[in-house]
Amino acid sequence: MGRTADQMGKAFDESKLLPLAKENSPGKFYYKVLHYKHSVDAGAYNRAQEELAEERSLRLSTAEDGCLVIRGVLDPIGGAAVRTALEPLAQPSGAHDDRTREQRLADALVERLSGGQPANLQVTATIETLKGLAGAAAGEMEFSFPISSSSVQRMACDCSVTRVLLSQESVTIDVGRSKRVISGGLNRALKARDGHCRWPGCERSASMCDGHHLVHWIHGGPTDLDNLVLLCRRHHRMVHEGGWQLIKTSDQQIVTIAPTITFGLPRGPD
Repeated sequence: MGRTADQMGKAFDESKLLPLAKENSPGKFYYKVLHYKHSVDAGAYNRAQEELAEERSLRLSTAEDGCLVIRGVLDPIGGAAVRTALEPLAQPSGAHDDRTREQRLADALVERLSGGQPANLQVTATIETLKGLAGAAAGEMEFSFPISSSSVQRMACDCSVTRVLLSQESVTIDVGRSKRVISGGLNRALKARDGHCRWPGCERSASMCDGHHLVHWIHGGPTDLDNLVLLCRRHHRMVHEGGWQLIKTSDQQIVTIAPTITFGLPRGPD
C-alpha cells in the first residue's frame, strides 16, 4: 500500500484499499491493488505495461558441451501466453516419470515448438552411423555439436530421408528425392489406431507423438502398422537414447523393459 501511495501521489485513496487489506492475503491484496490502480488511471497503468513490454529480451547461447542456454524476460502478457502453452504439456505423464518440474517444462518447450510434428531438422550421417556400427562418426546437424548414433536413429524413425551421394573429395554428385518414411496415409492410420502415446500410462495425444518402429527400418523392420506405435517425444527418447525396450504382445499390448533388466544367468568362467 505504501508503494502504491508513492506511485499515485494525490490520486491515492487509502479508504479504498484498507478494507481489501483486511479481507485478503498479501498475495491476493497485491492483485486487488493492481485493479485499483487501473480503475484510477487506466492510461498510466497501460504505460507501465508498455514499459515492461519494451524490456523484453531473449538470449540464446551455446555452452561448451553444446547445450543451448536460454535467458530471457517476457512482459506479463507474453509470459502468460508462454505459460498457457507450456503448462498443459508439463504435467507428469505415464509410468516412470521422475522428471523434475524444470525438466518437464524444458521438454514442453521443445514439444510445443515442434507443433506436434516431426521437427524439420537436417541431419547428415553415414549409413554406418545410422546402423550404430562401431567406429562410425557421429551425426551432424545445424546449430548443434555432433550427435550420437542413437539420437540419429530416433530422428530417423519418423522423418523424411534425402539421399545425398558424395565423391571421395566430399563433393555432392547426386541428390535423391526426399521420401517420407511414414507416409501421410499410413501416418493418419497410425494416429487413428493408437490415439495417443502407447507407453503404459501415458495419454499424450496423437498430435504430439512420433511414429516409432519396433524394429528400426535401418535393420530391416517394415514400415507398416504392425511394426509401428505412437510414442511421445519423452518416451521415444527413452527407447532410443535411454536403452528401454518395447515389446508388443500377442494381444497388441505394449510392455516396457527397463535398461537395467537382464534375462538369463550370467556366464561363468570357461
